[in-house]
Amino acid sequence: MSEISDSRYVQLTTQLRSVEGFCDFLTGGGIVRIAENDGAAFIEVTASMLARQRHEADVIRKRRRQLFPDSPDEELQPLYNSH
Repeated sequence: MSEISDSRYVQLTTQLRSVEGFCDFLTGGGIVRIAENDGAAFIEVTASMLARQRHEADVIRKRRRQLFPDSPDEELQPLYNSH
């Protein structure tokens, strides 16, 4: 991969990990509440947020597969070296 390709792959993978991490948080009991405007009552939107985030993860995963068909779906090495 070129340096630009490497960077794009890392970007997509990082974004995917972030979305998947938020999905894990929600499935583990996390709750999302929003208020439509200042002073309004909060309403729970966890289920719809989880559905939206799972869809986003699928879209990112598909985009990464299209752009990098030779790269594995699961990374065997860390994205960043700690050295």
